[in-house]
Formats: sequence, structure tokens, C-alpha cells
Amino acid sequence: MGWKFWKREPNPMDPQELLARGHEAGSRPQDVFPSPDASPSPGTSPSPATSPSPGSSPSSGTFPPRPQDVLPVGSFGLTVEDVFSITGRGTVATGRIQTGTVSVGEQLIVNRDGRPLLQVEVTGIEMFRKTVKTAKTGDNVGLLLRGTKRDQVLKGDVLSK
Repeated sequence: MGWKFWKREPNPMDPQELLARGHEAGSRPQDVFPSPDASPSPGTSPSPATSPSPGSSPSSGTFPPRPQDVLPVGSFGLTVEDVFSITGRGTVATGRIQTGTVSVGEQLIVNRDGRPLLQVEVTGIEMFRKTVKTAKTGDNVGLLLRGTKRDQVLKGDVLSK
């Protein structure tokens, strides 16, 4: 460890220094980290980093709605997290139920990008290695589906009624 260890040059991107600059007298956190919808101060043009992207709404700093988030109230919705097939049984789609309930024997629709792809039937529901007849909102489940192959259902697809 030479003498350079003791005579370190200050790092301008040091997190502690950045925070200290943000808490100087007279500065507010919103001045240090401007929100995306904040208007620029007079006499300045908006920078590309703070201007809204073409696909987003100018008034909100949120993402555009995803197909799995746009479900009618009271309907069933499950976003597929994983898909696999069991030899002799069929295709299993796993995920967490976002809304509603599902029972064995019900017909579901596989949606991708907000468009219906195909209709399948639930022939079995399993939660943590236990077979159940009905599952409700918040349950992590595996749904055994009849009428589909493994490559027809992808991660991110939405199962709905």
C-alpha cells in the first residue's frame, strides 16, 4: 500500500458525496432528482432524458398498460410464469392467480398481447403438490390444460375466462 492509498483523489460519483450535495442548505430532493412530468425552468429547453418518450403519456411517469393488467372486474386472470408438459397427462401452465377463481372442468382462453389465441379446458389444478378442485386469487397454481401443446402457451400469456 503506497502513499496513494492515503492520498486518494475524491470520486465525483461517490454516493455519499452525491447525497451530501443533495442535502446542502436550500436544496430540496425534488430539485436534485426531477420528476419526469416536471416542467423545465424558464429559459431552458427540455433535455432528452427528461422529455417523455413517444409511447408514454406526457402527464404520467408510468408505463403503458400491459395486457395481463387489463382484465374485467370479476373475471379470472392468470399470467403464465412457466409451461411444461407431463408425459401421459398434458400441458401444465403455472402462475399466480391475479383475479377470480378457477375450477376443474372450466373452459379458459389463452390470450397473447390482448388477443385470444385458443380455448383450453382445465383438467386438473395443483397447489404445492396437492390436487385441489378450485383455486382463488393469490394462489400459486399449476393448471393441467387439455387442448393445447407445450409450444402453444408461452411465458407472459394470460389465461382468462
